[in-house]
Amino acid sequence: MVNREIVRKNRKQVVIMAVSLPLLALFAVYSLIFLAGQDTLLQTTNAGEFVDPPLMARDLELSDAEGRAVDGSDAWWVWVAADDCAAACRGALAALGRLDERLAEHASRVRLAAVTSAPSATLDSVAVEQFRSAGEQRLADGVYIVDPPGNVVLRYAMEVDVDTVAEDLKKMLKVTRSG
Repeated sequence: MVNREIVRKNRKQVVIMAVSLPLLALFAVYSLIFLAGQDTLLQTTNAGEFVDPPLMARDLELSDAEGRAVDGSDAWWVWVAADDCAAACRGALAALGRLDERLAEHASRVRLAAVTSAPSATLDSVAVEQFRSAGEQRLADGVYIVDPPGNVVLRYAMEVDVDTVAEDLKKMLKVTRSG
């Protein structure tokens, strides 16, 4: 025979647990977000700043030295962008030319290019690809990381340290197989 008192007691415990567990979960989430501080949960570890609003490389209407359209896809790119690639741009390109040393086994997945408003003969001494920006939309002077689908992801100042860019690239290359 079933003891009705025990069944009633068990039903009460089930109802109490069914109500209290979701409330406990909500309290835990509230504690993490509001008591621990929202900023700590949303911080990133990258040194570069995210390009905002999001930008696709194809929207820049880039072309290579032969005039072919460039969409920035199929590889990871590091672009040094400047309207006129003067000393600062050349210095950044020379420093970033050492990225392959910093990236080790991932070096073959990353390519370096200069993005300017007009091709520059002074860049011929630096072994990088040159892209000409012909569209209305232009990149501000700086260093950019572009992912294989062609998203312009991160931006750095022109005077960025090569190790800073390499660390961010290593993190991204580690979690993706593309490019």
